[in-house]
Amino acid sequence: MDRSNLFNPFESRSRQHEDRLTWAFLVALKYDPFLQNFLRELVESRLPLEHREYSSSWEPARVSTQTKWIESTTNFLVSVLLTDLTDAHIQEEIRVEWSDREPRYDGVIEYPNGLTLVVENKPAHGDVREEQLSPSRDSLLGDVNDVTLHGSAICLEWSEVLEGVLKYTDSRIAPFSNREIARDFLSFVEEVHPGLTPYRTFKLCGERPEALQRRKSLLLDDLAKKIDKADVESQDWYLFRPGKIAERVMIQIESWKLKVVLAPADTVSQARRFYDAVDKTAFLSLKEWKVEPNLHFSFVSKHLIWAGTDWETCEYLDYFSDKSSYGQMDRDDLLPLAEQWEREGLIRSEDRDKIKGQFSNTKRRNLNVVPGLSVSREWDLDTVIELEERRELEAYIIDTLATPLATWGETL
Repeated sequence: MDRSNLFNPFESRSRQHEDRLTWAFLVALKYDPFLQNFLRELVESRLPLEHREYSSSWEPARVSTQTKWIESTTNFLVSVLLTDLTDAHIQEEIRVEWSDREPRYDGVIEYPNGLTLVVENKPAHGDVREEQLSPSRDSLLGDVNDVTLHGSAICLEWSEVLEGVLKYTDSRIAPFSNREIARDFLSFVEEVHPGLTPYRTFKLCGERPEALQRRKSLLLDDLAKKIDKADVESQDWYLFRPGKIAERVMIQIESWKLKVVLAPADTVSQARRFYDAVDKTAFLSLKEWKVEPNLHFSFVSKHLIWAGTDWETCEYLDYFSDKSSYGQMDRDDLLPLAEQWEREGLIRSEDRDKIKGQFSNTKRRNLNVVPGLSVSREWDLDTVIELEERRELEAYIIDTLATPLATWGETL
C-alpha cells in the first residue's frame, strides 16, 4: 500500500467499505472546481434539454458527505446513483419522489446556481435499493414547494467517471496539485475497488485512448512482476532491463493492435555485443516477427537522427558485422562516408543532410553511428482480449519474447 496517498493514510479493516470510496471522491470534488464541473456536465448530459440551464456559474460547489441536510438555495434537485454497471435492470427508469424516510446521504453537491445533486454510491449494482434514491422532504432547510425534484434517478457508471478523472490527470489546464490529488484518487480506487476502474481489462477500455494507455501501464507492471527479477523495472511505456543487449521491451497500442518491440543494438556498446553474439540465420528466420534496420546517429547518449534505408536486413547485418563500420566517427571521416552510404542506398539524401547539419550547426566534432535493429510483433486486440479472459496474456507475451531474445543469447 502507498502510505503517501492522500486517500490511504493508514491501513483499515474496512478497506472495501463504500463510504471510503464516496468520501475520497467527494474530497477530490470539494477542492477542485474543474472536477465539479465535469460531474455536473456528465449529469446534465442525461437530463432533458430544458433542465440544462444550470451550467452558467463560475463559483465552486458546496460538497458534503454523510449528511442529511440539503441547503435552502436548492431549486432543482437530482438524485444520482454511482455504481459499477448500469445494466439492463439499472437502465430502466428508477422513479424518484419525496419520501418521509430519515436518510443519511452519501454525498450532497450544491451548485451556486440552484442545482443540487444527491449522490448514492453502490459499487455493486446488485445492492441498489430504489427507495434510497428518493430524498426526504425533511432534509430540506427551505420550503419543499420551492424545489423541483427530477422524477427519475441519473445512473452513472464509475468507469465513465473515473475515465474523466484519468483524462484530467493529463490536462494542461489543471494545476499540479489538483492533478496529484486526482492521481491519488485513481490509485486509491485501483487498490480498494479495482473492479470499478475503466481500464482493468482491454475489453472494458474499448477504443478510449486514455484507458488503453493506462491498461498498457498496468500490463507492463504485471509483466515485471511475472518476470520477477530485481533488474527488470516497469516504466511508463516499456520494461527496462539495464545492461542487456535489448534494454527496453516496449509495448505500443494503436489501431486496435498491441505491439511488442525490442530494439537490440540501440547503443554502440550494445551493438558490439549483439553482432558478436547473434545467430544470423536464426535471427533472419524469425517467424511472425518483423525484423528491420534501425540505423541512427547519436551524440553522447542522445539519439539525434534516425535514418531510413533501402537495404534488406540481411545486407545490413552483413555490413555492420564489421566493427570498423560503426561507433564514434570524426566529422572528416563520417561526412564522406555518408555520401558513399547515400549512393549505395544505406541512407537517404535527407539523412545525409541531417548528418551534415549536426556538424555545421553545432560545435560537434563527432557522432556515434549505431547500427540498431527493430524486432516487433503485433496482435489485434480481439486476440489480446481472448488471452486476457483466459488469464494467459502475460505468460503468452513472456513466452513469445523468448524466441527473438534467444537468437542473440538472452532471456528475460
